[in-house]
Amino acid sequence: MQLSKKVSKSQRNLLMRLLIGGTTLIVSLGAYSSYQVVRNVMLESLKRNAFLEVQQGGDDLDRWLANLKVHVETLANTATVKSMNWSSTEPYLKAEVLRFSDVYAVAIGRPDGWRNVTGGSPANVQDRAYFQKAMAGHTNVSDPLISRAAKIPTIAVAAPIRQTFDTTSSPSGEIHSLVRLDRIAQVISSIQYGDNSYAFAINSTGEAISHPNPALLTTTRNPAHNLMQSTDRNLATIAQRTVNQQQGVELLPLDGTWKYVAYLPLKEANWSVALVIPRENLESPLRALDVIAVAIAGLAGTMILVLWQVQAIEQGQLKKSNELLEQRVSERTAKLSTTLEQLQQSQLRLVQSEKMSALGSLVAGVAHEINNPVNFIFGNITHANEYTQNLLKLLQLYQKHSLSPHPEIEKQTEAIDLDFLAEDLPKVLASMRMGADRIREIVLSLRNFSRLDHADSKPVNIHEGIDSTLLILQHRLKAHIEVRIIKHYGDLPLVNCYPGQLNQVFMNILSNAIDALEEQENQGNSTIEITTHQPTANQVDICISDNGVGMSPEVQQRIFDPFFTTKPVGKGTGMGMSISYQIIVEKHQGRIWCNSAIGQGTTFGIEIPVER
Repeated sequence: MQLSKKVSKSQRNLLMRLLIGGTTLIVSLGAYSSYQVVRNVMLESLKRNAFLEVQQGGDDLDRWLANLKVHVETLANTATVKSMNWSSTEPYLKAEVLRFSDVYAVAIGRPDGWRNVTGGSPANVQDRAYFQKAMAGHTNVSDPLISRAAKIPTIAVAAPIRQTFDTTSSPSGEIHSLVRLDRIAQVISSIQYGDNSYAFAINSTGEAISHPNPALLTTTRNPAHNLMQSTDRNLATIAQRTVNQQQGVELLPLDGTWKYVAYLPLKEANWSVALVIPRENLESPLRALDVIAVAIAGLAGTMILVLWQVQAIEQGQLKKSNELLEQRVSERTAKLSTTLEQLQQSQLRLVQSEKMSALGSLVAGVAHEINNPVNFIFGNITHANEYTQNLLKLLQLYQKHSLSPHPEIEKQTEAIDLDFLAEDLPKVLASMRMGADRIREIVLSLRNFSRLDHADSKPVNIHEGIDSTLLILQHRLKAHIEVRIIKHYGDLPLVNCYPGQLNQVFMNILSNAIDALEEQENQGNSTIEITTHQPTANQVDICISDNGVGMSPEVQQRIFDPFFTTKPVGKGTGMGMSISYQIIVEKHQGRIWCNSAIGQGTTFGIEIPVER
């Protein structure tokens, strides 16, 4: 029969763990899915912002190139240029060069390819692509090239010269302005997205027009470097896409780190502009979201792990640790065994302290969250009561001065039992006020108990700590048996102590007292008596007594030993009274003692100084 109960209990525990674990897993998956959706939405918005930076720089270049085209086309349609007479045209074009700051020379080419240029010698440009496109009737912007006259990197903006305004007629020549690359480099260098970001421009064949790395640029000494043939495969891929007039934002490894690259083609020239952004620059607004996701994932994983291992930790691991410790004690020297035992004590005390700290933080948070709405309710009950009294007085005046009320009013008055309602409503509000007062008292006690300030010693009221601890244990005082608490509080001064640790001592002693009362056969007169007094100016005594089963002299001798417990495996670690002894004796320079007898109950006495 006992075996079947154990099996049934084990099955229930397993089912409960499976239920909680499954719920945790489902909630975690839902939270993760929501996180991914929110993160993707935010990331797309950030990528759009980065793309807008590139688009703004591209628009600046397009406007500048459009102005250059308009300037050349305007010159091509003047009578002076249409005359194709260089001797009369050259002075006019020199004046235009001075007027248009970005242009350093203007040239006119004949159909055979020979051209005259301001400030230079005649040359044949028949092999130049811009000349061929202009003679085909198209205004165009060339890729960067080395000027044959000035020997510097240049772009040419060319337009056809027609003798009539018929755009279908064959050109009688072409005119082109020669422009330095300084303006392009200035616009490209202004495109940024945080630290270590940089922009570059690529021409129609994949060669760099502007780039922060001078080794990639075309000069008289440095041949053209085609980015599509770069050893960096990802850079070559981006260059190929820009040559294909594509646009977008991609995350890929460049220069050994992950970076975002935003790129788009220009409208006025067969070029593209790209912006390289370190990943952390663009994703920095997502860090807070990532931290929350990691915390949720860690919490979910921890809960699932605890659910599946709690039984083994409580029953098997402690037993295994004790056996291993006993084996090591028997094999090693006394000094080594003492050191190992001290280490185990420190570890368990730290765990216990962390548990109490976590409990204190939780209690403080709950008390704070409860306090706000309770204060709201408490503050409004007074006004509600006042308003109710005013309405009832007004109703009485109506009854007093309305000698013949309407039949419908009399019917409703009888239906709601108005006399009973007027009598009972103030009682309801009074009971609500009493309930709010009780909740405020509970919140105050929770806040007093949660003062787990380990590092700071401060003057505190000992009685508040005891009352707060009793409040935390209230559910045990009335769970299985009715425990009566008798208090004999003396007139105590504020004691300079560590209140959180002292509350931990009260918690351990009162919990053991309740356990002892639950074990006795006659539970009808279960009592815990708490007495405080001040025997000297610098000493406070606290006595906590119960009329439980008591302890034998052998148990009393070991009550403060680490790992010693009389409770079943899994119910206690044997560290509660050992930690209490350390808190009173080592932390407060006080004294703790125990007096007990089988069947006569137990008394714990604590003596601590008012000022250490």
